[in-house]
Amino acid sequence: MDYNWTGKKILIAEDVDVNYRFLEKVLESTGAEVFRVKNGNEAVEFCKTHNDLDIVLMDIQMPDMDGFEASLIIKKIRPSLPIIAQTAHSIEKGREKGKDSGCDEYIVKPININKMYATIGKYLKEHA
Repeated sequence: MDYNWTGKKILIAEDVDVNYRFLEKVLESTGAEVFRVKNGNEAVEFCKTHNDLDIVLMDIQMPDMDGFEASLIIKKIRPSLPIIAQTAHSIEKGREKGKDSGCDEYIVKPININKMYATIGKYLKEHA
């Protein structure tokens, strides 16, 4: 499927370079503008200062502040901003914890690219 997200802004909160580069490359063909932060504190600050952001891909296990805590704070600031939690680890009750922290979706790495596109697309359409 072809996804045209030209004009959309996606924040990737990911501390591992190879994981970020993978997501950046996968999203390149969509035309979306991609930004990166490396920890939860940076994600919160970025969301505070970028009101035009359309969606956040939030890694759960990051230094300084984990993705759950960052998502909780971001949702208090911007309740309608979609956050998709992503992790390489199967966290016990991760989906429930993700929902409790305000994450709209929860995906496990390795990421299924088609599922990721469909999930992001769903939220970009809902929040257009």
